[in-house]
Amino acid sequence: MQGCWSFLLGLCPEAQSRSRHLRGIEGALVLSLFLLVHDTCGDYNTCSVGLSTPGVTIPRGDVLLEYGEPLRILCILNVSHSAAVGKNSSDLVFFHDSNEIPHEFVTVVNSTTLEIYVEKPPISSSMYYCKLKTNNIHDLYTAVCLNKVVVDRKPQEVQNFSCISRNWENLTCSWKKPHSFITTTYDLSFRLPGRAGGRIRYRCPQIVENETDSFCFWDLTTDPHYRQPYEYYYFTLSGRNTFGNWTKQIKFHHYCHVIPAPPPDLMIVNVTVTNATLEWPVPFPLQIFPPGLTPKVEYQSTYDERGKWLVANMSSVNRDNETYRYILDGLKYANTLYDVRVYLSSKLALGEDKWSAPAINTFRTKPTIPGAVPRTDIGSFEVSGGLPNRDVYIYWQHIPDHLKNGENFEYKIISVKENGHERSLTPNETTNAYAKFRGISFNSFRFKIVAANREGYSKDVSEVYVPSKTELPAEPVSFTKIAFDNGEYELSWKPPASAADRSKIENYTIFWCNHERDRPYQCTGFLNWTHVPRNVTLKKIHVSEDKIYQFAISANTKNASSGMVWASCTVIHNKVVGKMKSVWINRIGSTYIEVGWKLDCSDRIGTVQGFNIYYCPIVSPYNLSCKEHELNTTVMGDPLTIHGNITNLKPYTIYMVAIAVITQSGEGLQSEPLYNTTLEAAPVAPGPVNITEITNTSMIVTWQPPNSLNGALRNYDIFYGSRNKRLNMNTNEKPETIPVSVKLENLTSFYNYTVSVVACTTACSEKSQPVTVQTDIGVPGVMERPTVQIINSSMVLVSWKPPHNRGGLLNYYEVTAIKVDEDSERNETHLYNTTATESQIPVPDCETEGYLKYLFLVRAVNVGANNVTFHGNWSSPGESNCYSSAIPKALVIVIWVCGTIIFLTMSVFFCYMVKRAWLRCKEMQDVEVKLPPGLAPSEKEKDHEYWPPVDTRDHILGKPRSNASADEEYLLDKKEERHGRNPIGDCRNESVSSSLKSGTQFCDSGIEVDQVSIASALAYLYN
Repeated sequence: MQGCWSFLLGLCPEAQSRSRHLRGIEGALVLSLFLLVHDTCGDYNTCSVGLSTPGVTIPRGDVLLEYGEPLRILCILNVSHSAAVGKNSSDLVFFHDSNEIPHEFVTVVNSTTLEIYVEKPPISSSMYYCKLKTNNIHDLYTAVCLNKVVVDRKPQEVQNFSCISRNWENLTCSWKKPHSFITTTYDLSFRLPGRAGGRIRYRCPQIVENETDSFCFWDLTTDPHYRQPYEYYYFTLSGRNTFGNWTKQIKFHHYCHVIPAPPPDLMIVNVTVTNATLEWPVPFPLQIFPPGLTPKVEYQSTYDERGKWLVANMSSVNRDNETYRYILDGLKYANTLYDVRVYLSSKLALGEDKWSAPAINTFRTKPTIPGAVPRTDIGSFEVSGGLPNRDVYIYWQHIPDHLKNGENFEYKIISVKENGHERSLTPNETTNAYAKFRGISFNSFRFKIVAANREGYSKDVSEVYVPSKTELPAEPVSFTKIAFDNGEYELSWKPPASAADRSKIENYTIFWCNHERDRPYQCTGFLNWTHVPRNVTLKKIHVSEDKIYQFAISANTKNASSGMVWASCTVIHNKVVGKMKSVWINRIGSTYIEVGWKLDCSDRIGTVQGFNIYYCPIVSPYNLSCKEHELNTTVMGDPLTIHGNITNLKPYTIYMVAIAVITQSGEGLQSEPLYNTTLEAAPVAPGPVNITEITNTSMIVTWQPPNSLNGALRNYDIFYGSRNKRLNMNTNEKPETIPVSVKLENLTSFYNYTVSVVACTTACSEKSQPVTVQTDIGVPGVMERPTVQIINSSMVLVSWKPPHNRGGLLNYYEVTAIKVDEDSERNETHLYNTTATESQIPVPDCETEGYLKYLFLVRAVNVGANNVTFHGNWSSPGESNCYSSAIPKALVIVIWVCGTIIFLTMSVFFCYMVKRAWLRCKEMQDVEVKLPPGLAPSEKEKDHEYWPPVDTRDHILGKPRSNASADEEYLLDKKEERHGRNPIGDCRNESVSSSLKSGTQFCDSGIEVDQVSIASALAYLYN
């Protein structure tokens, strides 16, 4: 049997090499032979030895095909197998890996045989399965047999063949093998130029392979070893596998592919501000390398872009046998670290990949003075503060770091001039971006700024002029910045309000400065600026989007600037207008609430046009819902508007208040609500007054509480007549739900009362509608004391006035007459009634008995309803006394004694006064008159006979002195003027003459008397 299968297997390869369709006798014979062998070799009709399967595939096992040959596999069903009972070839199925083979590649040979035929399968390595379908409904299969099919081809050309000589000391060749499903081996050998070398082939000492690459290495220790002196190598690369061989001849230029080692020691032998001298040796053994070497120097400073190396011009490089020397010139940055790299390559090398690894070193150039001065602008300063002085910030633009050129770099203010005169002023604070002068005057200042380091000052100087306060131009207002995407900012502002200030502006300067944080932090980053025309009020600026920028603006005239005004915050353009966060209550009244606010940056999206204030009264402190429709008031304004009023509110009411900002982008969300109570006010007048239970001394007053209390009710005031009464209320009770009553007592009887009520909180309401009511008839008031007039010795007239408080109609009066008997102490009383206000009362004992006392009392009487009588209180008694017609003798004696005493007393007093006057006149006669020099009389004039007689009456009446000369008249008149007395009577102590030792008090009562005239008059009278 085994011979049968051997014969069959021998035919299989031949059968598979035929065409898809077996034509003619040869095809029929092969197929018949297959079937014959199948019948005669039935015992071996299984897939593999030891396996019991319902069939077999022909050929068995692995199938190896060269690319381009067809694939044919037969699957034969073993009908004697238990699993194949009732099955035929229509139940057989072929699978390629996990996929069923399409029907166009499958042919049914007979009832037990199925054939697969693929004319040109692709290069691959895959599995083919023949399976028997056991269930047509659920696609269940039983394995029949399987084959591994490998399709491949002859060895292909390798990729990326290259050889490199490292430092002219070895040679390494490498290549990338093509992918193959069958084992393929490659071999490399070379021969040398020349007749002798061409006859000997040198194989690779050892080929090292991995999955994709192969390597071959020669050096002086391998066999064969590396051949240094030969410029060319002739390589032969060959490959072989089951299907054939491949060979390629390669001419290799040896010296072009030598990569030197890096210079062993790169030295910096001299450094200046702008150059450095480099030296390096040639690595061994390249000192004798036939083509020679090419050096390359690359360098980079710390200020150059990372990874961007500058290549030096090597035309001036010098080389002796073993050392290169090169001056690296044209270095741009002083006091700067430089990295330098030196590369070597063969002079015959082509391509950047043939350079050696670099030799690396670092050096720093020498320092020098700063290479630039800090830039400034006409408006690069800021003025802050007020009276009595100001703070000034001087800003400048950083010079680049690469121009600082030395250690201890700083910015300095080297000169300060105030009003053109040099001043010694030192900044209170100096940073890399500004200098601050605190508390300087309002005069003009000119500042000079330089950059400085350890080597000295920069050559040039920058200046900033700060005008005096009176010259300082007005600033722009409402400077706002809005941030857009991609580093774009929109800046807007308004020119100064005054037309005169606006007319002076030449242009504006827009500043921006990058810093870690926005305002109010002072910027210390790089300051930049641009100028815009005077008619522009909006500018878009593009800056780096990965940094925070502060922006400022200045208004510039021809010779001065307003200084910088910083934007205080940043507005995000596409952010939804959110809630206002800073809202508060400024003031509260009884009918208004003033609301204050402050705009955050997030509230300024778009141009602010106004504010909506929403408000409503709430239900209670425990229920914050609006109990009425929500109202609003609009306050038109701009970002500088900071408050608004809500008016016409109800007093003592809790209101909810919220604010929303109105911008060009729309109305924002309402702020978080505030709750506050308006102040108390006077209530409205109480409801109608009702009076009940009226008596002659009391009444009950009832009224409805006010509809609006407007506060906490404290009391009611009830006005009635000329009086009022206060009714205090408990603030915890709810008077608005019930009427209020009060009893008025101690009223005047039969009196018309006008009653009204006011309600009081912190103020009182208007009076309620007044109600007039009359009390009932009651007790009359107390009457005044009656008047008693004696008509005759037996009759008196008693009269009185009605009581002030009548208490009724005063129906009649009662008069009581009491006869007082002081001796017997027994009194007689008589009562009289009358409706008049007087009555004649008989007193019959007056004439007969002489002295008697009568008392008369009166009271009023009212008669009320049901004839109830109300008696008033008795008045105070009126009194009357009775006397006889003769005067008593004792009284006559008393009168005479008193008159005599008075007469004697007056006589004594008169005599005393006469004597006192006489003594005073005697004293006046002895007074000596002493005149001033020139006016004193001579001895002759002292003689009485010298003076002619003068009529004193004439002198008093103003008649001229007939015997006096004109000069004498004049002097006498002058003396009278000097000694004239005040017409008002006075008393004073004065000396009549300087020789008078005892002063005498002289009193007058209004008559002007001159001392000299009196003396002359007395002398005249005595003569």
